[in-house]
Amino acid sequence: MERGREGPQCGWNTKNNAVGWIALSVYAFSWLINFDVSRAAESVFLLCFVIAWFKEPDPAIKWNKVFLLFIAFVALQVWVHIFAIERFPEVADGQIKAARHMTKLFLCIAVAWWLRGSIDAAKYLLFIFLAGIVTSLVINSNTETWMAGLSGKRVDFGYTNAQHTAFYLGLLLIMGVGWLIRCLRCGANKPEWGLALALTLLGLVGVVVTQTRAVWLALTVILLSLIVFSLCRFVKQRQRHWLRPKLLFPVVALVGVLTLTVITMVPVIEKRLLDEQDVIETIGQGNLDDVPLSSIGIRIHTWVYGWEKVKERPLTGWGPKSRNSLIDEGPFPDWLKDMFGHFHNVYLEILLAYGVLGLAALAALTVMVLRGTVMLLERGHQYLGMGMLVSWVFFFIINLFESYLIFSSGMYFFIIFGGIGMSFYLFGKNRTTSTEA
Repeated sequence: MERGREGPQCGWNTKNNAVGWIALSVYAFSWLINFDVSRAAESVFLLCFVIAWFKEPDPAIKWNKVFLLFIAFVALQVWVHIFAIERFPEVADGQIKAARHMTKLFLCIAVAWWLRGSIDAAKYLLFIFLAGIVTSLVINSNTETWMAGLSGKRVDFGYTNAQHTAFYLGLLLIMGVGWLIRCLRCGANKPEWGLALALTLLGLVGVVVTQTRAVWLALTVILLSLIVFSLCRFVKQRQRHWLRPKLLFPVVALVGVLTLTVITMVPVIEKRLLDEQDVIETIGQGNLDDVPLSSIGIRIHTWVYGWEKVKERPLTGWGPKSRNSLIDEGPFPDWLKDMFGHFHNVYLEILLAYGVLGLAALAALTVMVLRGTVMLLERGHQYLGMGMLVSWVFFFIINLFESYLIFSSGMYFFIIFGGIGMSFYLFGKNRTTSTEA
């Protein structure tokens, strides 16, 4: 009798697992290509996750503290929602949608449930996610747009705006460079070398033609930090693996190609950096009242105003959609109120939406994700682990200047990259340690 029951149950679990994986793959691949398809796939893999969660045999995983964090965050959302719809009735209909968007960050748990600490599954999902971005770029861009970008015009390839496009391409650049380093250190065949180099050049050229200073700043900080880290590590090592003769030609060739690419695009970079030099000098002098409402100036003025609003409701905030009404009530010209509905800083956005309590909850979720990501390094997967960690640092920096997390771009990044990290946080201790080839 026991076997008779177990057979159908195992068959049902297998089917649920297969459907969940298909839906998750579609979700990760199609979000930039067809949002409706991705949203439909989201519903399917979320339903499959709920079924899998109910059947989870390990109570330590099934009732992990991350679920308590989720419940606490939802309770906070309900409390804030009651206040928000009364204080801002003109955006009451949008409060639930905006709140649901923030709640979806916890979908990283559902993603983790399918990966279950498997390095092969993590690589597969990351590949699918990046392949979706590249496919979307192929569909949305053309030769004329790329040439316009290389000639100095700022392009966005039809996405939300150039800042979001630069974010996608920055991720491709980081992952491409990580892949190239792995090819150098571990050896690779010609097709793998070609794909890694193509991904790197696509990302490098892309972050230049999208002309997003925040992305340039983040990549520069990351590059300088990695150089210092590598030099320190190099000095401490007794064996100089990087000095092997067979690596000399590939390294020189790679550096030459990347240097030539950067030199070719110097005029574009120089022009963008000089656009608001006067504004930066004014800010440096501390004359914030004299800062004009330029790209940088708008951020400065809205940040100062937003911080004053945070101090009025520091613990629970104003509600996620209230940002639009807060800007409308601010001391800004009508054209700015019509053009902008957010504060260009995700940390300020979260404080305004849910206060210190909301920021603490999402910070705790992020810490869990990062702890799981670090476990990749501990298990010997240094290239994937470092690529993931660098991507998170990139994400943290650019969110100082743009509110990526309140858009689908930041949400999908958090769900996929966070899901990979969360999978090792929840399931990694039960997996055997291995070394990356």
